[in-house]
Amino acid sequence: MKITPVKGTNDYLPNEVEIRDYLQNEILKVYVANGFEHITTPIIEDIENLDKSDGGENLNLIFKIMKRGDKLEKAVSSLQENPKTGTACENEIADMGLRYDLTLPLSRYFD
Repeated sequence: MKITPVKGTNDYLPNEVEIRDYLQNEILKVYVANGFEHITTPIIEDIENLDKSDGGENLNLIFKIMKRGDKLEKAVSSLQENPKTGTACENEIADMGLRYDLTLPLSRYFD
């Protein structure tokens, strides 16, 4: 069974992580020796901050995480505003079901 990672992401195996961590630590040592300080930034950003920028094509690459229920509320309000689009909204609402058993921890197999 071949599992491929999500496009734009990488899985690092234990031996690769060891090499990667070593290289990152060596780079950080050089940074610190030259007066730089380490910061960590969030991987999730408020969408209003990103929409304000002139991101061009990059705005199409943004994955939006919606609050739980937002998709349902939008579909219902769209249905109320325009009842003729009922089938599209019904399909949208029906697509919100749990597709996989997400009650168990996710694990990856590699050899």
